[in-house]
Amino acid sequence: MQREYEKHGFFSFSSSRNRELCCVKYGEIEISTICRILDVSRVEIRTKEGDKKFVLRGIIADDTAKLPFVSWAEREEFVKDTVVQIENASAKRWKGLPTLYIGRDTKVRIVGDDIAFPRYAELIKPKKRTIGEIVRCGGAFDVIVEGNIVSIVEKPDGRTLVLDDGTGAVFLKLRDEEKEERIYFGMPVKARGNVAYSGNGYVLIAEEIKISGEAFIINEMKDFLCKYT
Repeated sequence: MQREYEKHGFFSFSSSRNRELCCVKYGEIEISTICRILDVSRVEIRTKEGDKKFVLRGIIADDTAKLPFVSWAEREEFVKDTVVQIENASAKRWKGLPTLYIGRDTKVRIVGDDIAFPRYAELIKPKKRTIGEIVRCGGAFDVIVEGNIVSIVEKPDGRTLVLDDGTGAVFLKLRDEEKEERIYFGMPVKARGNVAYSGNGYVLIAEEIKISGEAFIINEMKDFLCKYT
């Protein structure tokens, strides 16, 4: 059963073939979904034959998740903050993330005010998800994960951190290398970023990270002492 958005009310449960975005997996075909366009841009690429081609790339969202998309055709329906119905799309991996691919046979239409769909300001916020669910779904875009650092391996090319939330574990990589050096074994953290598949497993590439509870206080005290002693 899927949630079906309706004009008079937030949603109801229905046998509709519209998919929620929270667990769209790479390799799936004939995907239909209703979503809001959060971001879209026109990008120039080169085909395998070496020819230049313009495609649309962006982010779509519903009440369950955000998902990157690529459209091989330039469609006027893809406008930021517009709600659209997409029919007959497929899912592939792009940079290790499940991504919705809009082909020439995909139908797209603007839904408008026909349904009570979540607003842009609500959908732009990241969703908190468990590692176990994310791994089962093949990755996730812009999510919040909370857990503890259960392993740190020092290597010549950097540190390898493992984050575990009780449902599963992922490698953790921070954009900010200085913050990464301040993380230690057993530390409880709250991280926001993308969980992408790599050859060795799933990696949470964190754009933001917060140290929770007592660990945060201890870490701040260490910084203070380093500055003034």
